Amino acid sequence: MIDARNEDERIAALKFAADDGQAEAMFLLGVSYAQGKGVERDDTAAARWFHQAAKRGHARARTSMGYLYSIGKGVRHDVILGFLFLTQAAELGDLLARDLLARLRKQMNAAQLREAEKRVRERAVD
Repeated sequence: MIDARNEDERIAALKFAADDGQAEAMFLLGVSYAQGKGVERDDTAAARWFHQAAKRGHARARTSMGYLYSIGKGVRHDVILGFLFLTQAAELGDLLARDLLARLRKQMNAAQLREAEKRVRERAVD
């Protein structure tokens, strides 16, 4: 059983590091909020932390954002943005992103796929 005080200390340390601009801490806070580990589960807060880490180039945070957009969890449902984030993460070498991107491609209609590929070429991400 995990000691609640240790969890509180872990979350406090992650928040401190995230506020200091550390992408890995931002990502781990996102995971904590997504799983409700040490904090109340909050998909919107998870997405905010993942987005902050993604803006700093964190590959797995980009994968997480792509997944969240693709299913509309904690953010609006937007398969094109999901495609963009997953493409970026895959280009950074994240194998999970490659798998999720392949699955997302199969779910998208032709118009969505054309738009997503066009935006990838233009590198247009929020």
